[in-house]
Amino acid sequence: MANFLSLLRSGPDAISLSVLVADAKGYSFKKARSDISAAVSVALLSIPQALAYSIVVGVPPIAGIVSMVLGTAIAALFTSSRHLVIGPNNATCLLVQTATVEIFQKYYAGAEAASRATISLELITAMTLLIGLTQLVAAFFKLGRLIQFVSHAVVVGYIAGTAMAIAVGQLFPITGIDCPDNLDTLYQKVSYWVLHLQETQPMTLAVGGMSLYLVFLMRRFHWKFPVSLTMLVVMTSVVALLSSTGIADEYGKSVQLIACGDVSSLSFSFKIPSMELRLLNTLLPIAFAIALIGMLEANSIAKSIAATTGQRLTGNQEVFALGCSNFLLAFFGGLPCSGSATRSSLNLENGAKTRFAAFYSSLIVALLVLCLGPVITFVPTASLAALLIATALRIVDRTQVLLCWRATRSDALVLSVTFLACIFFSLALAFYMGVALSIILYLRKAATPRVVEYIYQESTGEVLQASEEDKRLPCAIRMINVEGELFFGAMDLFQYTLRAIAEDDLTTKVIILRLKHVHDLDATTALALRQLKDYLTQSGRHLIVCSIPPHVLELLENVRLVDHLGRDNVIIFDNASPTSWLERSLCRARYLLRHKEMPAVEEDLPTPLIPVRVPVVEQGST
Repeated sequence: MANFLSLLRSGPDAISLSVLVADAKGYSFKKARSDISAAVSVALLSIPQALAYSIVVGVPPIAGIVSMVLGTAIAALFTSSRHLVIGPNNATCLLVQTATVEIFQKYYAGAEAASRATISLELITAMTLLIGLTQLVAAFFKLGRLIQFVSHAVVVGYIAGTAMAIAVGQLFPITGIDCPDNLDTLYQKVSYWVLHLQETQPMTLAVGGMSLYLVFLMRRFHWKFPVSLTMLVVMTSVVALLSSTGIADEYGKSVQLIACGDVSSLSFSFKIPSMELRLLNTLLPIAFAIALIGMLEANSIAKSIAATTGQRLTGNQEVFALGCSNFLLAFFGGLPCSGSATRSSLNLENGAKTRFAAFYSSLIVALLVLCLGPVITFVPTASLAALLIATALRIVDRTQVLLCWRATRSDALVLSVTFLACIFFSLALAFYMGVALSIILYLRKAATPRVVEYIYQESTGEVLQASEEDKRLPCAIRMINVEGELFFGAMDLFQYTLRAIAEDDLTTKVIILRLKHVHDLDATTALALRQLKDYLTQSGRHLIVCSIPPHVLELLENVRLVDHLGRDNVIIFDNASPTSWLERSLCRARYLLRHKEMPAVEEDLPTPLIPVRVPVVEQGST
């Protein structure tokens, strides 16, 4: 156990509280003043976002408030970034909402409306617990690097799809149209909304349209105060002044207000999450997707900020902070958390100096909710929907989209497939489809080793890359340079290429195979070399494997292949003399052409009469 704990505290991905200790030791009144100033701005943005995200998930707003308070405070103490703010965000809440709808359709179709909120909260706490456990396991076993297998094109495409999902989902509350629970995909929701536009409630649409107009107007004129909070204050004041229950239209329908109960009695009651085993098959895949996306978002946001501040980060530490936050939130009925780009950027822009700015913002959120809780009950749902639509439009970074679209065909394909999958399939499935496609395309590239043939010109003493015309000429000695990955996935192409070279020209008596720049060799590679050696031997020809680095030699020794190839035909790369492989290989090849016996190479290495010049080959190797 002691060895395991010491492993966690060592290495580049170690979990440590050294940054927290350093911030605490060097803390001063000047830093505290800057942190509190930034915390106020972050807190004023956090409250409307907490209410909006609760609406997305379909739970009482108190769940979003709890996450903004406890989740942000806990993560601030453990993260390695001084400016990263962790809490509920768009993508996470939308995935949670998708999962709860799916579970309701499958297991709670006959549940009464009064019990749906309670069931939803129980499902979310169970999901949050699974998310936190997944992230903690990833942090403790230093698996944070798994996020490297998710390409940037997947993230960009998924964020764009999530933004569209948020905007489409809020078309219903902003127009007052009821959305059935059996609509799973964005395509279905858009179709249903268009076909039921005649059910639009004019008063609700007026409030939502005015809210959206206020947001865009204040952004256009660079309003100095938090735009979202200002809009909600204005629209809530209008509703509160006109009616305490809503504004009725000519048909008797009123503007729906947020159903938050008594938020002013904010309390953090401890409750162990309950989980039914029958739900695990549905909860685990979505929990893993949310955990992975949260890890991606937290690390990408922290890295983008560190590029400005120059702070040194530990990616595994961010995963640990995220896991601690989600794990503990599961016992207090909060929403799952991830990195927040908007709140983190606002934290940095307003002069935060340490992690305590995020911690202070959580305290200010709790204080404001306790003082202004009764006012929150008058917030129109349509205004929150307008806020989410305006936020969704700003999530998509056009620069990043164009970058992925123009970079390579693979990036463009992954971006397109991920985005379209978000429209026609569930968001969780879309994410997995994007990841699977990016891995498949990567393996396709990795499974294509670069096989280049070279010829040795006796007249000039040069080794040159063979042209198509040179390859058709009879040649007793052929030199093949192999670069790239030589794992099992690349073996078919590797064997096919070498066998084709050997079969096309029967005048070839010796093949020199250079393996200086190959990686990831395995048992399949060893078997392929053995089969190539046996094939050449049966036809009276020879194989020389040269310029072998230490890791290749170790594999060949382990599988007893050195003796099978002949130790004289295995030439090791010498760092002291980088070009000696060529001289030794050619001397050995000439000897094999003249003799049937094979004495040791070291005993038969005459100095070549013609000087050998080695050109620069692929990847700058010699």
